[in-house]
Order: sequence, then C-alpha cells, then structure tokens
Amino acid sequence: MKPEELKEALKGICAIAVTPMTEERQVDYEGMKKHIRFLKSKGISRDNHCTLVVGGSTGECGALTIPERKRLIETAVAEAGEELPIIAGCNHSNIEDVKDLISHAEQAGAAGVMVLSPYYYVPTDEAVLRFYKEISKGTNIGILLYNNLEVTHKDVPLEVMEQLVGASNVVGIKECTPNFAKMEKVARKIGDKITVINGHGEFLEPFAAIAGTAGFISSTSNFAPEIAVEMWKARSVGDYVKAKAIRDRLTPYLDLAASESATGGEPVVLAILKRAATLVGSNCGPGRIPLPEIDEVLDAKIKRMLEEVGLV
Repeated sequence: MKPEELKEALKGICAIAVTPMTEERQVDYEGMKKHIRFLKSKGISRDNHCTLVVGGSTGECGALTIPERKRLIETAVAEAGEELPIIAGCNHSNIEDVKDLISHAEQAGAAGVMVLSPYYYVPTDEAVLRFYKEISKGTNIGILLYNNLEVTHKDVPLEVMEQLVGASNVVGIKECTPNFAKMEKVARKIGDKITVINGHGEFLEPFAAIAGTAGFISSTSNFAPEIAVEMWKARSVGDYVKAKAIRDRLTPYLDLAASESATGGEPVVLAILKRAATLVGSNCGPGRIPLPEIDEVLDAKIKRMLEEVGLV
C-alpha cells in the first residue's frame, strides 16, 4: 500500500490488537491468527473502513524481542490478506531499531507503520522533525505518527506536524494529546493533508468526530469489535446521537478501565483487554511483565462488565 493509500485507509477504525500468549507467556502466533479471524468475523475489515495495528504498545511491544515482533507482523500480514490492512507497530527508543522494523514491515507486506515519537530522553521539536525525516529515508511505506504525551512526556506541537507534511512519509497522526482543543486545531489545520485520528478511542467518541478527526483507534475491538463497527457506521454519516448511544454500551468497560488504571496504570488496562477477549471467545492468554496477573476479584469485575455490555 502506497503512503497516499494508507492516508485514505486510516479514515475509519484503527483497531489495536493485543498480542496473544501461551500460559508460559510465549508469543502465541497461532493465537494471533485466530484472533485476526475472530476480528474479521465480527466486521473488522477493509470493507468496513478498518485497519489493524499489530505489535503496538497495546500489543506489548516493549515486552517483545525484535525477532518476536518481526514474526508477529509476518504472521498477521499472512493471515489478514487483502481483507484487512495491517499496520506494524515500530516503536523503539533506538532509531536504528525503528528503521530496521520499518524496513522489515515493508518487506513483509504491511500496509503501513505506526511510530511513537522519540521517548525516554525528551526530544526538542527539532529532534522530532529529524527523527521522522530520518526514518522516512530509503522506504516508501506510509507512517502513522503516534503522539502520546503520557509515555513520551512531549506533546508534539502542531507546528512540527505541519513541517512534516510532504517532508516525510507521515500521512496520519494518532493524536493522543490530553488537550482536546489542540486535537480540534490539528484536525482543522492539517486534516486535509494528513489523516488525523482520535488516539483516545471510544473514551472520546463521538466528540472527537465533531472536532473533525477522520477516525478513531479502538482497543475495545479486541473483545467488542461489532460495537466499534456499529459506532463507525453512525459516525461516518454524521449521526452523532446514534454514535453516542452505541458508544454508551461500552460505559461499563470504560468505567472499569478508568477505575483500575487509577491504581494499576496502563498495564492493568491491557490485562483487562486480554482477559475480556478470552472470555468472549478469542483466547489471548496472559501478558508479560509489567502486565499484572488477573486475580479472582478483578476477574469477577471483568465478567460482570461483559454481562452489562451484553457480550456474554
């Protein structure tokens, strides 16, 4: 898929896959195939304006080896085929590893790559510009810029994003800024040049649609893909009242994720996603450290949440 094609493909649902693992916490490649089949069976497909990120932060990329990440992308691309464009998560603190992962993703047939802005050492604006220009060299695959202040400690400014237009392979922005006014401004100022998607997912829908974003990420697709598809169909025709009503079905999950993350952070949210997916029929196994183990109390909460959403 050419960069311009990825720009168009991102206008919809950008589902974010967890990484299935065995009980021994080894990557379950067969489980990945089954999970993709599960997602497709519930409507996560090109026909419904969906892409699928594999090996991103929700996929525990920070806990996987480079060889595991590469094999995961190969597995996903082969299983998804033409029905579902795969976007390879290529986050890494080492730019040489980022370039290696991007090169591999392109060779493996991924539709695009998602790359978090530089992290650990907080970069200057100039460093962010150089980073995305550098990783664009020698490749013709489209890049989804991932802006996430929570993990990088830098909210990439609109001015930097504007300078990347036409000067890099960046054709989309997964905007996770905590500043909703900034998200609206980014969509308004450069949304016609770069596809801006709501990186907070269902938490901000359909408000992010009204703000002008062209799509949204969906981690809840791991256990409730049909709800994300229904919400997109309403959102895409401007029926925001219906989109919110559909989104409100997920309130039990959104409340659970918010309450548990207040003490357990993002790792517990990922653990909840994996357990919920398993309980609705797509066995995703446990997670690697730092994901916590699911105790009986939390397991009961997850089961009750799924009942309230109407999935079991």
